[in-house]
Amino acid sequence: MSTPLDDLMADIIARIEAGTPPWRQAWSQAGADPALPLRANGEPFTGSNSWLLFFAGALRGYGSPYWFTFRQALAIGAPVAKGAKGSLAILYKTRVVEDGCGGEAGDPVGEDADPKVMRYLKTYAVFNADQLTDCPERFRAAPAVDPAVRAAAHNAILDAIPAQIDYGGGQPCYIPSRDLIRLPAPEAFHSVDDFLATKAHEQLHWSGAALRLNREFGRRFGDAAYAFEELCAEIGAAALGLRIGLRPQLLDSHAAYLAHWARILKDRPGALLEASGHAQRAVDFLLAFSQPADAAASLAA
Repeated sequence: MSTPLDDLMADIIARIEAGTPPWRQAWSQAGADPALPLRANGEPFTGSNSWLLFFAGALRGYGSPYWFTFRQALAIGAPVAKGAKGSLAILYKTRVVEDGCGGEAGDPVGEDADPKVMRYLKTYAVFNADQLTDCPERFRAAPAVDPAVRAAAHNAILDAIPAQIDYGGGQPCYIPSRDLIRLPAPEAFHSVDDFLATKAHEQLHWSGAALRLNREFGRRFGDAAYAFEELCAEIGAAALGLRIGLRPQLLDSHAAYLAHWARILKDRPGALLEASGHAQRAVDFLLAFSQPADAAASLAA
């Protein structure tokens, strides 16, 4: 059965098969900086919408982080350009089903039946500022960021994560049996961003240990379980980069998984949503270490 997300999924699979995952494509241009997708009022999109619009913007080469509904575009006097194709955003809804009504055959009914909370999603179209006619200049680019402040944020957030890291050797990895991250020395990387992106990727793996988020995919993915964990870490590192302004890097050691990822997404159409859900939980878990106690509690709620 087709879904409103099929076109986006096909684009993502095609880009992976071509050798460039879409969560990296947006930053291939020199000087480009990552930015969270923003609503018309400047608030960032959250959850699935954050990465869905991030992917859509990357695939279509949009330079603005701002997204509008058709009516929001009219409200600022910048109507959607004729023929422009919208991108999908998701609106999650819940419905309480009382007394077993609407359940599956064989479900209990009557006064003793427990109410069920059913979740479903609806989609709606949004348009990037680049797709609007005469869009005001303030929506055409991401808000300016002080590079020194951004660099300090990188270090403050990644350094707050209490993973044990050993430096030395030539291959970055997370060793589950020792609960240890191993990284080459920082000066061995081509750039600071390469080092930080690799560190973030391995910290995403660290978050999945049994005593933390307990990510285990063997039963559902079999021989592809390790590749799926790499996909979760890749998307998670990109999502973490969006939150802290870290430009994603295409790491050679992970490029080998491209064919596995394309096959997983073709065989299991819901796998990208599943991987992104695990990635988002991992990002929230890691960010909590650098948040004040009250903010961390709110993040976990």
